[in-house]
Amino acid sequence: MYKILIIAGEPSGDNLGSKLIKEMKVQFDEQVDPKHSQNKKLLFQGIGGLKMQNEGFVCLFKIEELSIMGFFDVFKSLRKIYSIIFSISNYTKAWKPDLIITIDSPDFCFRLVNKIRKIDKFVPIIHYVAPSVWAWRPKRAKQMSLLYDKVLALLPFEKPYFEKYGLSCDFVGHPISKVSIPLDSERENFFKTMEIDNSNKILTILPGSRKSEIKSLLPIYLKLIENLSIEFNNISFVIPIPENISNYMRPILNDYKTKVKILSESKLGVDKFDSLKFSLFKFSTLAINTSGSVSLELARTGTPMVSIYKCGWLFEKIIKSFVKLKSANLINIILKKQVIPEFLFEKCKVLAIESSVKDLLSNPSLQKEQKDAFDKVIKLISTDESKQSEKAAKISIQYLKEKIL
Repeated sequence: MYKILIIAGEPSGDNLGSKLIKEMKVQFDEQVDPKHSQNKKLLFQGIGGLKMQNEGFVCLFKIEELSIMGFFDVFKSLRKIYSIIFSISNYTKAWKPDLIITIDSPDFCFRLVNKIRKIDKFVPIIHYVAPSVWAWRPKRAKQMSLLYDKVLALLPFEKPYFEKYGLSCDFVGHPISKVSIPLDSERENFFKTMEIDNSNKILTILPGSRKSEIKSLLPIYLKLIENLSIEFNNISFVIPIPENISNYMRPILNDYKTKVKILSESKLGVDKFDSLKFSLFKFSTLAINTSGSVSLELARTGTPMVSIYKCGWLFEKIIKSFVKLKSANLINIILKKQVIPEFLFEKCKVLAIESSVKDLLSNPSLQKEQKDAFDKVIKLISTDESKQSEKAAKISIQYLKEKIL
């Protein structure tokens, strides 16, 4: 077996990791001559989630153990985090992987890789999803050049930030640009599946994928739903709930007095949840989302949005002292202009967000402006490759081939 250690610390990393594993198996069979591989196969182990496990990944620690955010959340979890780093680095010493791939979660991954490099200076290490050095902590690019052999970037403008320090970086494109979108003809069937009146509008609520950010933002979302449901009797509110936050969110929503439809990954399973989630986005009139990668998913389906973000006061101060950008929404960042309404930190107030949502609901020209912007963004983050995961896998297998040959 050729051994590959993969570290994915968040649900988005689990999604990328599962596609990468699947494609690496294909690329390995296509690229590596059997006389060199001696009919051996790839073995993947490390930290991941359900999607990676469905591809045969052996999970040493569950992804939920790292899905934390906020100063106090990190502080309270430090012992656990360093225990995992210690365990994985010791396991790496004994297991001796042929290739290491870390996915996103830079703060955790860099600490782990720093520890691994003290054990093995020569194992090739790739980081998948370039950290946002263009937004904050630009010195991380230099630090990474001492630890990593390659960075795989999802956004086209990221490459020079790493090459400046001699770190090889390839733009592989963003996976969302290749996601298949449901057809308009599927609308009626989707509404029937969700038991939503076909004449209603859907407003999708996306409170985040981390328990800590949901704690800060869910009360705001629930108040928005309450206020909007009083004024609009033709809106159905839907909240998709990923597996990792299901146990936290479901009891809260079950006790909530206003009727909300729930799309649950734990009930539907990974594949059906993903399929219905993109149908939900496609057929939603509007989404309110916590700033993050979901903004690009909404852009792919052409769903107008309002973005919000709030966290604990200390973490807010830390962010403001480091972050160079005024926007948190990726659409605004990529286009370098304010297309998506954003309500961040002290501006994250129910009445202000509600007013913006009403404007967007009632103004088709504002919706069109966003949709035109989405088309530009999707073109910018696309590559000529048929699939982004295919390009990432080809590069990863090249490092493995060098070791095999």
